[in-house]
Amino acid sequence: MQVRLFFGLLILIFWSAASTLSAQPVMRTNEKGETIIVFPDGTTQVFSEFSGASEGADKTKPEEKYPVADIRIEPLAGNIPVTVEDLRRIAERKSQIAKDAARIAQDRADEASRQLTRLEKDYHQVLQQNASEPVIERMATRLEAARQAEAEAQREARTALSESYRAESITRRGNYVEDYLRNQELKKEQSKQYENLKLTASSSYENLLLDDNYNPFTSTDNVILHPPPPSCQVAYEGKDDRGRLRRDLQKKLLFTHTDERLRSVLKGQEYLTCEGYFTQLGGFRYLTLEFTFAYPNAREAYGFIEKGSYLMIKLLNGQFITLFSGKMDKGTYDTQTGLLSYLVHYPIDQSQINLLKNSEADSVIVSWSSGYEEYEIFELGFFIHQIRCLD
Repeated sequence: MQVRLFFGLLILIFWSAASTLSAQPVMRTNEKGETIIVFPDGTTQVFSEFSGASEGADKTKPEEKYPVADIRIEPLAGNIPVTVEDLRRIAERKSQIAKDAARIAQDRADEASRQLTRLEKDYHQVLQQNASEPVIERMATRLEAARQAEAEAQREARTALSESYRAESITRRGNYVEDYLRNQELKKEQSKQYENLKLTASSSYENLLLDDNYNPFTSTDNVILHPPPPSCQVAYEGKDDRGRLRRDLQKKLLFTHTDERLRSVLKGQEYLTCEGYFTQLGGFRYLTLEFTFAYPNAREAYGFIEKGSYLMIKLLNGQFITLFSGKMDKGTYDTQTGLLSYLVHYPIDQSQINLLKNSEADSVIVSWSSGYEEYEIFELGFFIHQIRCLD
């Protein structure tokens, strides 16, 4: 009996020790290459900052849970790394945008239903009043149009709600890495269809371009390939409040962007508009970008632009120029216009200017606090023209 009791106590001791060891924190390396401690509850702490607090203490905030996964994520062009935390923030932003789209679509659907109800009531009143045939026909036409509009609005609301559920599910389940990798593979497959595409051009454009006397241009090729440069416009030239010479060029449109989740519900209105201009201040030069959102809830989705956050400019010749913001901007909301704006200044040196003025730009990648986003540039010669005017 004593032997059984001894072996039972021995097993209990070994089991207790094993449980204690399994609950111990472990050392890992995060996406930044830092050595961290992963605690049993999933919280983390950088090893160099470890203070020896007890395991039960709350070391980090709940949102700093360390996702233990062996995943390889390709960096952005220009060797800017993409971390799991970036993808999580981007997924949360997409989820927020999808919720906004669903809310806008549902509001529009509700308004369409109310309009339909009013027209149905008016139509019945016209019938009861024995109105003339033309009046009844006009009311019937309006009623049919309202029914179609209401059905379309309800369809868009259902689609937006479904997309909102999908985006929220990706964030809730933590599938944002897989979703990102799947989208990257899809982009690669889509780009392959253009690899062997041969483009042909007609040589009869000179018959389409006419001068003021309705005669063909004599140097059509030069007009097409080398159009006259736009005139330079200066918004301000003088001294600032510190007596330094300052010159601001007139701001120009750089790009517009509307998330696909919002395109159907905004009805042609651009969600984000970006204008920019160059500034010469003493011996320094700056690129200033003004981001304007037509929807005030964009701050919940995009957050802010931190000081030192990057702006990557991708040129058509394959080069990349990376600028860093000089200050933080949390956005300013104008209650009269209903617009949310961010004004960001990016210092730029002469070597970067020399690269920008020799090639047209293809796109820019902006780093928000909610993760990066890439935008296609509409005015390809924006930087070339601005630098020419600045010089």
